[in-house]
Order: sequence, then C-alpha cells, then structure tokens
Amino acid sequence: MANSGANKAPTIKDVAALAGVAPGTVSNVLTGKKLVAEPLRKAVLDAIATLDYQPNHLASSLRFGRTKTIGIVVPDMTNPFFSGLVKELELRALKAGFQTLLMSSHEEVAEERERIKALVSRQVDGLIIASSGDAIDPSPNSTINGVPTVLVDRAFTVEGFDTVSADNEQAALMGAQHLIDLGHKRITFLATAQGLGNMEERVSGYRKAMDAAGMQEANVVYGGLTIESCRSALEQELRREDRPTAIFASAYIATLGAAKAIRAVDLAFPNDVSLLGFDDSDWMTVLRPYISTIEQPLGELSEACWEMLQRRMKKRDSPMAHKRVTCALRARESTRRAIRKSSRNTRPEE
Repeated sequence: MANSGANKAPTIKDVAALAGVAPGTVSNVLTGKKLVAEPLRKAVLDAIATLDYQPNHLASSLRFGRTKTIGIVVPDMTNPFFSGLVKELELRALKAGFQTLLMSSHEEVAEERERIKALVSRQVDGLIIASSGDAIDPSPNSTINGVPTVLVDRAFTVEGFDTVSADNEQAALMGAQHLIDLGHKRITFLATAQGLGNMEERVSGYRKAMDAAGMQEANVVYGGLTIESCRSALEQELRREDRPTAIFASAYIATLGAAKAIRAVDLAFPNDVSLLGFDDSDWMTVLRPYISTIEQPLGELSEACWEMLQRRMKKRDSPMAHKRVTCALRARESTRRAIRKSSRNTRPEE
C-alpha cells in the first residue's frame, strides 16, 4: 500500500486506519502497556509491516517514560557461553518489542561499573548482568539506580537481586562422577579464578564426588581467566611422574587451555589422558576426538532471565526470585576408561 504523499512517513493513525482499529490499540500493541486480543494484535502488526511504519521511540519514551531498551553486560563476548546467552536474550527481547544495548566488562569489575552507569544514563528499562565478580552493590527493590536488574551466571549469592544460574555444584558433581565411573582416580580439576561464586560451587561439586567415592587425591588447580594461564598451570601437572589420568576443565577457557596443555606435553586425549570440558561449543565437535563436556542450557537460562526481568519491570515490589537450572553431560570421545599406567602405549582397562 502506497503512502498518500511521496515523502510522508506513515503515522500511527495510518496504521490504525489500515488495521481497522483505534489509534490507542496500535499504541497498546507498540508499548505493551495493555493486553490486546491476538486477532487485533496481528492486524496491527500486519499494517505496520505493510506501511513500513517506524515508531518514534524518542517521543514514545518521553510520553510513557519507557525506552523499550534492555541493557546487557557480560564479562567476555568472545566466550561462546556469553555470546550464546546474549543471542538468546536478544531473540526474546525482539519478540517482546525491545531493543538491546550490549556492553562487555572484559572481566574487570571497574569497567563493569562504568558500563552499568552508561546504560543507566541511557535510561534503559531493565538490566541483565553477568557480573565479572561477586561484588555488585545491591540497591532497594532489586534495582540499580532505579533500573530493574537481573543477575545471571555469577553473583548468585548477592542479596537484593533476582538471580539465575546453572546448578554449578550439581554439574561438577555429575562431571566428576562420569570420570570416576570410568575408573579414574587421579582426576585434576582445572578451575579458573579463585573466589568467583560459580567457580567455587563447581569446585565444591568436584570435591563432593571425590569424597563420596572415597578418594583422597582431590586436586584443584587454579589457572586464571585466560586460556594461556590455564594452559600453563595444567602443563606443570601433566609433566609430573604421577600425572593425572583425567582432566575436568571447569569452563570454556579452561577447556581450551587444557587441550593446548595436553598437546604441548606431547600427550593425546583420550589415549593418554581423558578430558572433560565445561560449556558446549561447535569447535568441540569439529575435529576428532570430539570433546566430552558439561552443557549449560542457554535457552532455559535466558528464558528465566527474561521472565524475571519482565516481572520485575511490571511489579518492582514483588518477592526476590532465584532460579537454578540443571546442566547436562555430553559424553563424547575425549573421555574413556582409565589406563593402568601413565604410558602412551598402555591399553585402557576393560
């Protein structure tokens, strides 16, 4: 349908006329302030598409006090877990009529504070934060400077906020048990940064599995927050005479670091040492052997985040919500039964 004037942009009244509804109904569809029956909502959306109508978000935000934008802060966009989480959140935001503003803190708490301040100054309607640490300062009613906020992944124990996280302890216990069931006794847990809440929960799950199996050789190595620092820390373990027969890497960067360390000391997985990762990624199934890993359900995490944020934006005094989601074991080719000796030519135990 052509516009009545060559240079005239369609208005909300044009959309209403084409859809056969009142302008207020179009406004309700655009702002989400009131529920609109599905047939009317579809008619409005079809009219918007036909006319290529572009809402004036600045005018709308001044009128209704909403910008229809959500701010997202993550520690590292190169990490497939965080990039995957952002993708899922963006899909949900767009479906609900929101735009997203994304910022990375680069694993720096000071940068994170600056990114949050920048988003608040842009008057975002809500914040979803995967914190660089566990030190976000809480404000009343689960907000930061009045902006409804949900914390995801880390900082689960921070009071004053809605939080969503994987059940990290359960996930690590499940992963360690997988290696124990394969007959491994010398299992090294490659953690990242000491003191991060989610990481300490994973360490706890690993230790619980080892204790339950009656093993006294629980060995936790902290590699830091880079692939190279994780590689360096694990290399030292792999050069020992009584090297581990299995490595449980606690995160994406630890998994990559572990794979590099194993190659660096001229070993191979799973023939010389089993490797279990954390967080699933396409690269883990590109080359053989495919890497076994613990998968965090990005869809479930993002859905829980979005639902919590929507609830908080609508009712700021609602009770705090905290949700844990269950991870899954993806057993592939990089884990196998323990070998009898630390020799490359030794066959696995049957």
